[in-house]
Amino acid sequence: MTSETQPAVRGVRDEMLRAAVALLDEHGPDALQTRKVAGAAGTSTMALYTHFGGMQGLIAEVAEEGLRQIDAAQSVPQTDDPVADLITIGRAYRRYATQRPHMYRLMFGSTSAHGINAPAGNVLPLTVAEIEHHHPSFAHVVRAVHRCMLAGRITAGAAGDDASVVATAAQIWALIHGFVMLELAGYYGGDGAAVASVFESLNSNLLVALGDSPERVAQSARSAAPAGRAHETPGT
Repeated sequence: MTSETQPAVRGVRDEMLRAAVALLDEHGPDALQTRKVAGAAGTSTMALYTHFGGMQGLIAEVAEEGLRQIDAAQSVPQTDDPVADLITIGRAYRRYATQRPHMYRLMFGSTSAHGINAPAGNVLPLTVAEIEHHHPSFAHVVRAVHRCMLAGRITAGAAGDDASVVATAAQIWALIHGFVMLELAGYYGGDGAAVASVFESLNSNLLVALGDSPERVAQSARSAAPAGRAHETPGT
């Protein structure tokens, strides 16, 4: 392949990925069909196999794009209060998920496109450095948790032990993800009706259980960026 053809080839691939993401966001996973994606991208169905090896490869790339988007959504400014930053990250995460529910469900395997699920991997055996490199969206939570440990705000676990840091961050992630999935399913009503009574309370209770004081958590929650302004995700 010559250097002259590489940009054109990459352009077709990127256009197909953009088309697939747009179809998913607007119409859900059933819209991820070879002909629909090719038509929206203005190319042939053969191009999907050329650039992605088939629908499974495309769906994996769509999920990766979702992870890049949620990574960007959680890239909030760091303050001198690590607990406030952790709360802000959680709010930004939830906001992304509620804005792009089809993408979120596809990324985390609660829905599939024609029986094809996005790939997943076990994060628990990984070091903090490996998570930074391979799972940048989860790394936001890991970094904030590590800072909370170093500041003495989270006393459960050891700041110098990667396994402890990752396991504690995984608890935070499980809380956020669990709430988001139930909210998206409609069990908590609409328009963020349960954010204060369930989501924020759950978060505060877990932080207290991990070693912080109720008073300090409450202060950090007040200092954290409001849920609606934590971050403007791409395309909003």
